[in-house]
Amino acid sequence: MTDPGPVLAAFIERLLPFIPVPGGSVVVVDRDGTVATHTFGLADVGAAIPVALGHRFEIGSISKVFTSLLINQLADEGLIDLDAPITDVLPWVQLGTPTAQCGDAAVTPRHLLNHTAGLILGADSLPDERAQVWSLRDRVRSGPPGARFHYSNAGFMLLGQAAVAVTGQPLAELMRTRLLVPMGLPDACAQVTHADRATMATGYWPLHDDRPWAPGDSIAPATWFEVAAADGNIAANIGELGQFLRFLLGDGSVDGRQVISAAAMRRMIEWTAPTGEDIVTWGASPGAEDSRYGLGVNVERVNGNECLTHGGGMVGYASFVLADRTAGIGVGVLTNGNGDCPAAQLIARVAHALYAAAALGQRLPDVPDASGMLSASSVPAGLRGTFLGQTPGGPAELTIEATGLGAFQVSSGQTKGLLYRAWNDAYVTDHPQLRTFHLRFDGAGWTAGPVAFEPLDSAVPATPLDPRLAALVGHYRCYSPWYPTLRIVTRAGRLLLVAPGGVEAPGDELELVELAPGVFRIGADPWLPERLEVGPVVEGQAISVTRDGAIYSRAFTN
Repeated sequence: MTDPGPVLAAFIERLLPFIPVPGGSVVVVDRDGTVATHTFGLADVGAAIPVALGHRFEIGSISKVFTSLLINQLADEGLIDLDAPITDVLPWVQLGTPTAQCGDAAVTPRHLLNHTAGLILGADSLPDERAQVWSLRDRVRSGPPGARFHYSNAGFMLLGQAAVAVTGQPLAELMRTRLLVPMGLPDACAQVTHADRATMATGYWPLHDDRPWAPGDSIAPATWFEVAAADGNIAANIGELGQFLRFLLGDGSVDGRQVISAAAMRRMIEWTAPTGEDIVTWGASPGAEDSRYGLGVNVERVNGNECLTHGGGMVGYASFVLADRTAGIGVGVLTNGNGDCPAAQLIARVAHALYAAAALGQRLPDVPDASGMLSASSVPAGLRGTFLGQTPGGPAELTIEATGLGAFQVSSGQTKGLLYRAWNDAYVTDHPQLRTFHLRFDGAGWTAGPVAFEPLDSAVPATPLDPRLAALVGHYRCYSPWYPTLRIVTRAGRLLLVAPGGVEAPGDELELVELAPGVFRIGADPWLPERLEVGPVVEGQAISVTRDGAIYSRAFTN
């Protein structure tokens, strides 16, 4: 039987040049212990320090699984009712202005646990959870509760505050005494403080936050700050993450210690939302057959197996866990690349496919092509050719063609660049005139921010721009490291919000739909709660916009 370890290591080595991640670690476990560990790359680029097994990383939203375990413990003890209004426990909380479709149903801990409360993703401009929870009164809530999955960090901050309210104990102490110590993780961090920094790998993000990262671009140490909120409060090393995975493979116990009841574990898995977290794709990378979010954990079917998964994205860190409860195999990945890069998920899914096959004595599956440079066979014929777009400087052609060297070339004007696959359906190029936006294929032609490149035989009509909307078009930035920059563009008569990156930034272009003068819904779906408000307009330009409480000022640099 082929050892999966060298295959996985070779895959990661080929992948690293094409992702903004300097290093990380991988663990594979079964119910009895650790099957394999692997480290790669650098924990500190400037000092050339390799990643070691003892390096801690922020695990981000994987902490939400711990928060759910805590809330379910308290539910078993009668301290929290999963189906009572959350405001019974937190009477000082107001959950925002309900939209017309919300109805009269109250938001409960169960809704918060499976992200069906209709709350915004979060208020990134506020660093601490109680202030964020308070600020929900000024936001919009869509609904009705339980109807739709919409990921909300703010919802888990509410749950953390509820746990503190019913116990009278600090969240970090609750996490440590009720979960980390019983699981066999006494040294994992229940909150990330300055004192913990020396034990952690340095987090990194792209040097330029105003354009998509492309292979060859630089990275830099990410902004450091303390973290204590229940949506992402834990830091751990890869061995500790492996111990947590062994817990997920059991029914509430690990190494003979019952941490939560088997009934609570079943609740977490069986009470699922209509949908779940996104599954990253890159070419033919392994994906799930079905994905729905339970109470604090994603429940997937992968090759017919029941798998529990969760990703974690923080400023400078990204992680992923996958516990295959059918095969009895768990995989965890920690990286020190920014949380909007889902390389940890891709590595975890590849490792799961390899080690699950090995456990069954099967031939190891083919892993996806780790090269970010596209081979000729990987780009459908319809995406190739010459396309015409209307730019502010006049008509411009875009040509996508094979180089004959297993790569694709982008040509516009007299300049050429290489085309790389980004995550899911986006592409990026090092072409100097096409660096600002991701390239996307819309079924007929390519788009790059405000420009639509259509086939040469298609008319490209000029779309008149409403002068009132023209005031919004531009580049905006704020000091929040979670979502530092955005652009507002118009294309084919639509107003679009586009972000090049950022942990909490959308990976897709989102339509801005005006609901009232100067107030826009972020996204075409009428159910979405996020809002953008236009600030002062000076000399025909908005000098600021506010996104769910986070203020962005217009950037006057290119």
